[in-house]
Amino acid sequence: MNIVLLGIQGSGKGTLVQDLSNKLDFTLISVGALLRDEIATGSKLGKIIKSKTDKGELVDLSIVMDTINKKLSTNKKSIVIFDGFPRSSEQADELDKICNVDLAIYLNLKKEDALKRIMNRLTCSKCGNITTRVKCPDLICPVCKGNLTVRSDDTPEVVNKRFEQYELLTYPLIERYRKRGVLVEIDASKTPDEVLKAVMKVIK
Repeated sequence: MNIVLLGIQGSGKGTLVQDLSNKLDFTLISVGALLRDEIATGSKLGKIIKSKTDKGELVDLSIVMDTINKKLSTNKKSIVIFDGFPRSSEQADELDKICNVDLAIYLNLKKEDALKRIMNRLTCSKCGNITTRVKCPDLICPVCKGNLTVRSDDTPEVVNKRFEQYELLTYPLIERYRKRGVLVEIDASKTPDEVLKAVMKVIK
């Protein structure tokens, strides 16, 4: 089963993936994580990717597809979850060439609520755990004791640009998958536990 997660930045896709990992055995294709891993290497490609993401711009599709195909080539699990991909009709067309999307989960959240979440978000530089300033004011990861940091692209200016990109490029995908009969809409304003329960019902 191939599952696509859709939703505005801050809608809880990363948190949902973390929670699902305790319930399901799946391969995660997180384009954001794959690209951040490349940035962390300090390679020439990583620097190119960073220059794009720091401005809130989409990374070139050829680079994205290379990272996805590399990850899929080692996949041995029956469930694959795509987080942060596709983000445009062009990307969705490319994804259709390599697999069938069986389920598209749309985490629906208002823009203003998403912005509040993002401004409060912290990510562990060591294990990637996502939490908040409220939960961890000491900036220490509760999972691995690593340092919690603010992503370089989590600034109001960049976030608002990502919102614009989402409305222009990604939002049309909701109707695309709805017409295919594979879209399920989830109220992302609810608690993570409530969102997880709703998603588990449609996956099973």
